[in-house]
This record gives sequence, C-alpha cells and structure tokens, in this order.
Amino acid sequence: MEIYQKGIIAGGTGLLYQAADMLKKSGRAEKIELYFCNQNGFGKGETEFPCHQVSEKSELMDMLKQETEKTLVLSVMNPWLFPEEVLENPCLLVVNLHHALLPAHRGRNAEAWAIYEGDEKAGITWHKVDAGIDTGAVYLQKEVEIDSRMTSLKLLSKLNEAALEGLEELLQGDFKEHKADDSQGTGTGKPHLAKDIPNDGWLDLSWNPEQISRFLRAMDYGVINVFGKPRVRLPEGVHVWKAWKISEEEGPEETRYDETKRELCIRKDGKLITLKKMKKMEENNK
Repeated sequence: MEIYQKGIIAGGTGLLYQAADMLKKSGRAEKIELYFCNQNGFGKGETEFPCHQVSEKSELMDMLKQETEKTLVLSVMNPWLFPEEVLENPCLLVVNLHHALLPAHRGRNAEAWAIYEGDEKAGITWHKVDAGIDTGAVYLQKEVEIDSRMTSLKLLSKLNEAALEGLEELLQGDFKEHKADDSQGTGTGKPHLAKDIPNDGWLDLSWNPEQISRFLRAMDYGVINVFGKPRVRLPEGVHVWKAWKISEEEGPEETRYDETKRELCIRKDGKLITLKKMKKMEENNK
C-alpha cells in the first residue's frame, strides 16, 4: 500500500475528526492536518491533529496548488469544488465523499433528493475528484435503505455511518477504480445545486399522501436550516409550520385549517397528514 507524506482532510462537521482518526490508524499518512471550511465544525471536537479554519476557498486551493509533498486529500462534507490547477498537481490524490450512489444525485443535498424523488435506496460514494461535479472514478460505494418514515436528517446520519465504514475499508487497500452503481432510476441528469429546493419549497395540496410524505421528509433536516422553511398556500394566506405527523385514518377526503390549534389537517387515501404550530407569513417574506 502506498504511504503518503501528508494527509489533508478538508470540509466540515465532526466527520473530519473521525476521518482523521481512521487515517492515522491505517498508517497511510505520516502526518495529518484538518481544514474546516466556513467554520463548519471547527473547534467542536478534540483532536491531536493541527486544525485550520478556512473562510475563503482561495486560501485552501492556493495551499494545495503549492503542495510539494505526496499528499492524500480527503474531501469530507466540503462545500467547494477543486479547480483544475489543483487537480493537476502531481503530488495530490484528491478523494471525495459523496452522499449518494453515483452517478445518481450529483451535487448538493443528495440525501434529500433521494427521498423526494422516491428512491428505494441511497448510499455513499468515495470517488476520485476530477474537473466535473461528482464525475470522477469510483473507489467504493455502500448502500443504505430508505424507509417510508426516514427524513433527510435521519438518512444523512445513516449515510455518515456508512461513509466511515467505507473509509475504513478504502484505507486498508489500494485506491482501485470500480464500476459505479447505475441501477438508480432517478437523479442521473444535471447535478443538484445549493440553490435547488424540492418543488421550490412549496407543499402542493393536490399531491397524493405519498408525494406529500416524500416532500415533508426531504425538507426535514431538524434544526439544520438547509432549505429554509417549507410553505403552503391556504385561503388564509401563506403559512409555514414547525412540526408534522402522518398517521393512518379512514374518512372523507378533506383539507381543514384549525386557526385555534394552528394545525392543518389533510385527509386522503386513508392517511391523515397534520402540519402543526403553523404561522402565517408576512407579505414581504413570501
């Protein structure tokens, strides 16, 4: 197995600390440094490795362009694309973690799009970084099943677990290219951009319960404000909500807003969908 003079882990969240520990345990890098992009996770964990806070993309990329030691770069929850002049540095091998089974759902927030588009499975891909967006050669993939109650936050947590398992396996051998899983029927077109939001963030009351469920679960990152607040248009105006619930309930189809309880109840096809703690948006916030 090839040993690198340096290991650089760039990106965000506590995954950087865990990835650094795995890299050290593997013995694949003689020294390890962490680079946190946009303060994402910086200072939120204890580690023996040097940690750097990077607020500008150019800071990190300029450093990598000038790197002269043989370096393994692990891109983990990294918001920035690597320019060609960085990838042309012969001292670097840049490997990225993507939260989807490439080529499905290239780009940002892949876990949400997998839920919204009704995929039966999601997964992670460790792949070589090239000049495209999540188009580099695949090194390793792991699948995660999507059940009917899984939100984006819960799926992201499962994917992070799979990512660490995959990294441990990857570091035990050589970086060999494998055929990507192309069995997914959705999300293989243009990459999702950071600005892209499922249905632009609007709940469509004409959807069937399955479509509504997929939308609610895809938009739900808990306290992490990834897509902003989802909205629904009612006769009383545009509303947002803080909680939701889906249960089994037979009865006539109806959509009813209870202003006293601040709840919207949608009953159709044997399901009762309840949006709770609703709030009417001001006109200038719509």
